[in-house]
Amino acid sequence: MNQVVNLFWTILCFIPVITYWVNADRLLWCFIFIGLSLLSLLIPLKHLQLSHNPKFYESLGVRFARKFVQQGEYVNLFIRKTNPNYRIVKHKANAAQYLKTTVMYERFHLMCFIYFVLTAIHTVITGQYLLLALILIANIIYNVYPILLQQYNRARIARFIK
Repeated sequence: MNQVVNLFWTILCFIPVITYWVNADRLLWCFIFIGLSLLSLLIPLKHLQLSHNPKFYESLGVRFARKFVQQGEYVNLFIRKTNPNYRIVKHKANAAQYLKTTVMYERFHLMCFIYFVLTAIHTVITGQYLLLALILIANIIYNVYPILLQQYNRARIARFIK
């Protein structure tokens, strides 16, 4: 079920980006932007963590967004119908593994965020303002909130471990 939700959001939010590049005259910039996005792997995540206080993220609406994502509230409720003991983090011992998972997710969404931003800038240059708006909305849904969600999860796990 988690992968179905993931696939849904990926297809939905990549549609404007793919539409833009499929119709672009030159794909060179697409590949340059992919390369630049990969450079985000060099940024230490400790420099990107906005807060260590879960309330900060809650004030940004992360709890609402968490309902609709993989490993989110609705997916977990669905899974718990057949497996009532299902928990993402059951105890402190697997919390460390979950922290690694949040880092992986955040890295992926950071790369996509940069790629979407660079593509959005390119749409401005080519005057494709409708695609610009769609890409910016998709970037918020697909990348900004998932990045905030992973930071929120790490802040919550850090409190759980303490």
